[in-house]
Amino acid sequence: MEKQNIVVVGDGPTCTGFRLAGVENVFPKEGREAEEKVKELLDDENTGILIVNEKILENVDWKLKQKIEKIAKPVVITVPDKSGAIEQKDSLNAMIKRALGFDLAK
Repeated sequence: MEKQNIVVVGDGPTCTGFRLAGVENVFPKEGREAEEKVKELLDDENTGILIVNEKILENVDWKLKQKIEKIAKPVVITVPDKSGAIEQKDSLNAMIKRALGFDLAK
């Protein structure tokens, strides 16, 4: 099995924070550029965890949102940007269940 990367797509401050935490694959992008990068990374077999600003995913095409909801890998985690959090639809437990196929809590 090949190495799975943690990848971040987000605004500048988010990317800087993850870079300081040791994440090497960060892409400071916004708007349409960010959406295209997310699409590219979803199809990259080396992407294991994709961390994206909530505001980016809030504004992407509905087909891309649907794809993200259905896939198990990479695991897509949303984080708030500097302006604060948007209401989360999925709990962390639900994302893990979707990724692994079973509920760890039971």
